[in-house]
Amino acid sequence: MPRSSPSSSSAQTPLALSNSVINSTARVLLPAITLLLLSSSFLSRTVVDAEPLIKNTHTVYGGGCPAGCSGHGQCVGQKQDGNVNKIGHECKCHDGFTGTTCSLRICPSGRSWADPASAVQTAHADGVECSGFGFCDRATGKCACRDGFEGNACQRLKCPMGDNNFLVSEVCSGHGACMTMAQAAKEINYDMDLFTSVTYTNWDADMIQGCVCHSGWTGHDCSRRECPWGPDPRITSAKDEVQVVDCKCQDVCTGWIHLGYKGDNTRSIPFDSSAAFVEHELNRLDSIEDVRVSMPANKACTHDGSAIKIEFLRDVSRQRDYQNMTVNITYLSSTGAAPSASVHTNGIASAYYPDVKSQKSTKVPMECSGRGTCNAAGINSGECSCYPGYGPASDGRGNAATRRNNYLDCGSVRTDFNWTGITCPKVAPQYGGAADICGNPSAHTACNPNTLACQCDTGYEGGACEWLSCSRGKAWFDIAKSASLAHQLAPCSNVGKCSRTSGTCQCDALFEGNVCSTMMCAKNDSYVCGDKGVCMTMNKLATYSTTDGEYNGATYTLSDTTWDANKMQGCYCRKSMSGNSYQWDKDQLGNDGLLDQVAFNTYRGYYGFTHTDYAGYDCSKMECPRGDDHLTPGVNEIQRVRCSATAGGFSLTFRENTTELINWNDPAPIVEQKLEKIFTIGNVSVTYTNQTAVPLSGGHGSAKGLCNTTYADIEFLTELGDLPLMKVTGSTLVQKIGMSDLASVPKINVTESVKGTKENIECSGHGYCNPDIGMCICDVGYTSSDGQGGLGHRGDCGFHYTETQVFLPMDELEE
Repeated sequence: MPRSSPSSSSAQTPLALSNSVINSTARVLLPAITLLLLSSSFLSRTVVDAEPLIKNTHTVYGGGCPAGCSGHGQCVGQKQDGNVNKIGHECKCHDGFTGTTCSLRICPSGRSWADPASAVQTAHADGVECSGFGFCDRATGKCACRDGFEGNACQRLKCPMGDNNFLVSEVCSGHGACMTMAQAAKEINYDMDLFTSVTYTNWDADMIQGCVCHSGWTGHDCSRRECPWGPDPRITSAKDEVQVVDCKCQDVCTGWIHLGYKGDNTRSIPFDSSAAFVEHELNRLDSIEDVRVSMPANKACTHDGSAIKIEFLRDVSRQRDYQNMTVNITYLSSTGAAPSASVHTNGIASAYYPDVKSQKSTKVPMECSGRGTCNAAGINSGECSCYPGYGPASDGRGNAATRRNNYLDCGSVRTDFNWTGITCPKVAPQYGGAADICGNPSAHTACNPNTLACQCDTGYEGGACEWLSCSRGKAWFDIAKSASLAHQLAPCSNVGKCSRTSGTCQCDALFEGNVCSTMMCAKNDSYVCGDKGVCMTMNKLATYSTTDGEYNGATYTLSDTTWDANKMQGCYCRKSMSGNSYQWDKDQLGNDGLLDQVAFNTYRGYYGFTHTDYAGYDCSKMECPRGDDHLTPGVNEIQRVRCSATAGGFSLTFRENTTELINWNDPAPIVEQKLEKIFTIGNVSVTYTNQTAVPLSGGHGSAKGLCNTTYADIEFLTELGDLPLMKVTGSTLVQKIGMSDLASVPKINVTESVKGTKENIECSGHGYCNPDIGMCICDVGYTSSDGQGGLGHRGDCGFHYTETQVFLPMDELEE
């Protein structure tokens, strides 16, 4: 039934979002060209003159597949009741090809970067073309990726660029390696502070890339020189890390052991090796800077058990927590009981020598040992400018430098300095201001008289609180700690440069926020989401997730595996309120103007009198009209309403849109009108059936009241396929007399009488979609249908001409 002018507005779906108001007068020209578009010759000429993505060389008429499937597919027929009733007419494309003639290429696919969750804590769907952050070139099958992304399916975030030593822009500034989260977690490389190997399996494992810097460089892009780190020489009570290895090999012992640290293993250590030999072998490891070894029995393994005491004098890593040593006795054997070995840490004593105890380190590594300024005055030198009375060098343990250990880390207290009256450091703040000690209340610090160290307020850092610190957010890229644990807090979320003189983050191009915590939505024509959508976090996108047009209750909230819930953003592109309606009036759109621009901007006239969704990562593309392939069998969906009442009313909700109140005694034409007034329904046919011998009160035929009939069938004429059931809401129905005591008898219910089997496919399977204009380029012989196989206004290529006149382009006619 054609739409009639409604008397009141109906409930509106939140799926049709708007973020600006466009003058609705732009729609007034559309009905004027209706008759012209319905002219078969005009439609054929329009289709041929349009610029398709790839032109067909020929079409086979009277059956057969168009263009011979371009050599990239197989021509197949349609079966009904097990019998082939038509010759081959449909192309079944080979892998990598698509389209009605298999002339278009399919692009590589990957996990979606940003999408509405499909279920609770489930998002980033796999198998998405160009990973949702690129557009497919159908001629070449290659993805054109959004800026900042790379890979054949746009499946990887690019690593940052920076100037190398020759001031030439290079990945990771030429001072690091670009790795995925999985690669950085798995690799062991002591030059890059990669000491452990874990298998990271979260969704971003192979998608997010970042820089892992070479030793001596730091920053998210490895552009800043790192200064030496060491313990504060004033804190003399700090303890070294001590670990104890017990080893027992009874009777006649032969063979050797291997000691390991951070995945790095020694060469073979014979069972009777001395402490000096074990110390030598450990100090050869790349993962160890300097250790001291002692053994009461002076043998690595003995009949009664030996204790190997290992003191870490200086760790190559600036991380405070030491990892446990490992011991391998695979190649150790004895004539007595099987050899045994174990490692003790955190204060546990040797099982054989109770006086030999392990000890957890209490030393805290600090930049320039907390007694100097790194890269002072903004000079990227990687050098420490020591405070008066300290350094410049130390042995790495708070003492003066030696020939063997000489580190320019400001980590020693000078004995030739006059300390009279000196307390905490007196330096000039790097962010501006006169030199002063940190005990000045206006300097945002306090001086500890025992250690002569500055205690910085929040927002300040450095040994003398001379720098401003940047805020920290969940890192976009870092080294995973386990299969699912990563993305710890980091300055500027590890995707921006921290200015220590201003305490602000300079975010990379893709990121925004004071700590670079969120990824920007893409822009089109300088507008976020092209002004055709709304930028949302993954958490927010989940609230708009639908299945077949109905909200599915999906959520995406913060956890270890869904760390990006409030960080990753994507465009929620404007949705059409109906794919079939075009005669909307002010009562339907409302008087506030908020829906006018949705009605206009999703309208695809004059190509088709229909509305379709915007699409693409920046909402710059448009979906094309969809319809049924008339060559395949199919029926419309019919839903049956049974009602038993004598008063009151109810509403029906379909795909999140709700009708106005339907009265118990409304006749079929009125029910039809009320259903067609909501945006998610185009045209329906309502039929009442009375199976009683005596006519019920309220009239007869279609004029009979809904609840005075046996049932009402609602056939969907424009919504195709297997549809979700309408839901009854807001019922005020009063049950018939004599049925009130039957609690099991509902006043009203909705069931599926006939399952819809018609396809709802792009361009009805007989044309190509041009997503730049949302227009179907129909195959020759096809044009717009009414959704039921007849000529109509849907722009869906669903109508087949048995006799088609093919027009040549104007330039060929002139020749």
